[in-house]
Amino acid sequence: MVTLSILVPRNLEKEVLNMLGIVLAGGQSKRFGRDKAQVQLPGQPLNNVGLAVTKLQLLCEQVIVSANQQNVANLTEQFRTSSNVIVVTDQVPFERQGPLSGIFAATNYSPELTDYLLLAVDYPLITTTILTTLVTQTDCYATTPTQDHYLVSHVRTSQAMVRAHLLLGDLRVSHFVKTTCQGLPMTFPDSQAFTNLNNMEALTNAK
Repeated sequence: MVTLSILVPRNLEKEVLNMLGIVLAGGQSKRFGRDKAQVQLPGQPLNNVGLAVTKLQLLCEQVIVSANQQNVANLTEQFRTSSNVIVVTDQVPFERQGPLSGIFAATNYSPELTDYLLLAVDYPLITTTILTTLVTQTDCYATTPTQDHYLVSHVRTSQAMVRAHLLLGDLRVSHFVKTTCQGLPMTFPDSQAFTNLNNMEALTNAK
């Protein structure tokens, strides 16, 4: 069993207990060439989805993994013995509409206004320190001097809010985080932690 640990400041303990995590693992990985969620990088103790779940478990009482039809069986089996992890897939009428459809499916677990810590499997090197810092501010997303990272964010939202945004036909997570959730940027220095596994070159650079 892999164990990660962080020190949660006392003033965050209540927020941590009331927060749910969402791991976005339902992408088609077309540019990457294979399912990023199930890839295990050299030197890493778990595959990418396992790393994301383990990190969010440190800060969230429940972690919801948004899967797709191709990997849902494997991911369900992977977390079969984890009592605080559930695996979901897209729900009608918002199927295959990108990360927002995964967020919508995840909010079915807690439809009312809820704090969520979002982390995509695209960021296997993200640190627990970065995630803990995001917890200190509601409705924020990680940004570096060179790029915004909307899939590493802390938002307070409800299923109705996600539904309303999807019904607008706007599938951009950036607009959802910034407009619907009124998220503000939280700036971090450029580092390898923000490596995004969009392609095999990124995988090579992350080794």
